[in-house]
Amino acid sequence: MARLLTVFAHPDDETFICGGALARAAAEGHVVGLVCATLGEMGRRMGVPPIATRESLGALREEELRSACTALGIQDLRLLALRDKTLEIVEPAALADRVRVEMAQFQPDAVITFHDVLGGHPDHCAIGAATASAFDAYVAQDGDARLYAVAWAGTAQHLEANGMRPEQWMTVDVRRHIGAKLAAFRAHRTQSGLNAWLWGAASDAAAHLGAVEHFIQLRAPFHRDATWFLPENPGRDRT
Repeated sequence: MARLLTVFAHPDDETFICGGALARAAAEGHVVGLVCATLGEMGRRMGVPPIATRESLGALREEELRSACTALGIQDLRLLALRDKTLEIVEPAALADRVRVEMAQFQPDAVITFHDVLGGHPDHCAIGAATASAFDAYVAQDGDARLYAVAWAGTAQHLEANGMRPEQWMTVDVRRHIGAKLAAFRAHRTQSGLNAWLWGAASDAAAHLGAVEHFIQLRAPFHRDATWFLPENPGRDRT
């Protein structure tokens, strides 16, 4: 049994980008944890029809996040309670230290976060940079672990332009876990309500969700043609 820690900026990041992989890890008996930096209280979507106000959105999105975690099998949820859309102006060392504390407590064998350049949103990139810094400090003191960034299919075309090698690319099969991913999508109702396809027949909705999810290996040694990010025999001594 391995321990997988994910570190993201907002509620729904864990579901919309890599929910299938997290559900697969949990279904295979691994311990899955999530550090969520903000409650997404500055998000533009309030539900369709609106079910939240600016004042109530954060609390509602926390409830949605907890429901999504249940659907995916995430056992350990940790909230940093930072302000949404401010992560890029938090002092980087301070943000990294917040993540490092959670990492040291959880003791992961693998960590998933955003790429610090290819994250697609300032909060995503900031939490990705902080997590990479925290990871390096963690492994320097506590031994081996693996670090990955979530990615979109098209990202593979830009690896070398961003200083990475093709062997850092990884594709994970999540076909058996689409049902859990769909349930988590639906749990994030304020954010997913605009997607009409999501609320019809489950079989039709599931057809819209990808059968694979993509990751970038951020620290060597890279596992060429990798299809899974957890070690088969995690060796960390937690006694």
